Amino acid sequence: MRFLYKRPKMGLIDEEINTVMEVLTSDAFIYLDLLVISFVFTLLLSPVMQSIPVSILFFLVSFAAFSSLYFFVFNRLVKKN
Repeated sequence: MRFLYKRPKMGLIDEEINTVMEVLTSDAFIYLDLLVISFVFTLLLSPVMQSIPVSILFFLVSFAAFSSLYFFVFNRLVKKN
C-alpha cells in the first residue's frame, strides 16, 4: 500500500507551514491565548479568593497584566528589530 501514497511537494508543505505560523503569531490568536491563560489562572486560584467579584477582578487584572506584558515587551521589542 505504500506505493499508493505520494509525498506532497516541498512547496506545498512550505505554504502550509507559513500559513500555520501566520495564524499562530497573529495578535488575535495571542490575545485569545492570554484570555484562556488568565481564565485558567483564575480558576486555579479560586479556592484562595474570598468571593466571585474578587475572582472577576483578579481575572481582569491578570488579563491586563499579561496583555500589557506581551504588548510592551514582546510586541515592541520583537517587531522593532
